[in-house]
Amino acid sequence: MTTETQGDRERVARRASTAAAVGTAIEYYDFAIYGYLAVILAKLFFPATQGFVGLLSTLGVIAGAYFIRPVGGLIFGRIGDRRGRRTVLLATVALMGVATTLTGLLPTYASIGIAAPILLTLLRLLQGLSAGGEVGGAVSLSTESSPSRRRGLFGSATSIGVSLGLAGAAAVVGTVSALTTAEQMASWGWRVPFLIAAPLLVAAVIYRLKVEDSPLFVQMIEEAAPPKAPVTEVVRDHTASLLRVIGLGYSTLTTGGIASVYLVVHLSAVLKYPLSSSLWLTVLIVLVPLALIPWAGALSDRFGRRRVVGAGMIGFLVLSVPCFWAMQQGSLALAVVAALVLNVPFAVQQGVIYTMYSELFPTRVRYSGVSLGFNVAGVVGTGTVSLVATSLVAATGITIAPAFYAVVAAVVGLLVLLSVRESSGEELASGVPAGERGAGTASPAPTPTTADR
Repeated sequence: MTTETQGDRERVARRASTAAAVGTAIEYYDFAIYGYLAVILAKLFFPATQGFVGLLSTLGVIAGAYFIRPVGGLIFGRIGDRRGRRTVLLATVALMGVATTLTGLLPTYASIGIAAPILLTLLRLLQGLSAGGEVGGAVSLSTESSPSRRRGLFGSATSIGVSLGLAGAAAVVGTVSALTTAEQMASWGWRVPFLIAAPLLVAAVIYRLKVEDSPLFVQMIEEAAPPKAPVTEVVRDHTASLLRVIGLGYSTLTTGGIASVYLVVHLSAVLKYPLSSSLWLTVLIVLVPLALIPWAGALSDRFGRRRVVGAGMIGFLVLSVPCFWAMQQGSLALAVVAALVLNVPFAVQQGVIYTMYSELFPTRVRYSGVSLGFNVAGVVGTGTVSLVATSLVAATGITIAPAFYAVVAAVVGLLVLLSVRESSGEELASGVPAGERGAGTASPAPTPTTADR
């Protein structure tokens, strides 16, 4: 490969990874707002069921959005493997932005009655469908556009986008809450974070329009017809890889959920710390380890994906119990430090895991495989982590019980990791059968995927 070609590939990789990070950040900003405003939305859209029951109804809509994400993964994954990554990523960010903006314009229960919670639920489900198609496409675009020797670094862009989106949502909601009274927040302030999605949508669409589709996908289409049923191929021919993504996803999403989102609940509801600025604590917990994500991705290019991801999982084995013990010593400052320390292995995992998912599938079905596996793992991991952790504390009376759940999830991840072959530095497989290649194609036969070796 010439120096010029290498430079061109680097520029393509930077554009693709930036598009993945920007779009994913906006997607997760939009998706997270609802959760941060759940208490306010409960009073405005479910007033017929007062208090705790109304909050449960609002949280039930959150759960529904997680459960529908695998459906979004199936739909958008199929289109992405047949029509291209760029086309679908434009559709997912547009759907998310429109659904979020419309949520900010919704009349409340006081204005239109039962139609208000119904419309809120429908828009939240559309958000879930969109989120289900985002990660698989973003990681496919970024890794397929990257040179093999730096795929871990560029592939970490998806994780950076997720972190920025979650932190941005918490920061916006926290800022609006600080600048308004409780009455203003309930009257119109809650709409502001949702309506900010409109200009973000425009910016994301404009940027993604400037990014070309991944070179590997374009090459695959030139060599053979796209798969007619990519999801069927994933389930039939790449079952082992699919199960690996589900197992690794459960492990990293569970340990990460305990180290980030759940910790705010734990510190305030379980340990009774006065967290009047809990949203800002969320921002701190998410953003402080952010610099570790690309660093971990770059390390995986040098030392291998398995070693770096494994180091993150071992970090949870070693740190979970001591950090949860430190949190309950009565010092909020010590508790915050312990929370930040526990997010170090989370950031290390996140810097590598999406690239590892991508390398488990060939280009032919990569979007569908990653989307299906990741979103199923999300239902089991992210969708239940706070419920399981809180239930463990309630059932045992032991305030460090969530730490043991994190240890179990880390062990599951390490066991799954043992079955994954190292693939850093290798060219990504196309998955196009030799008999389907176009006449005169000079491309070599595809190498087997990790699952097939």
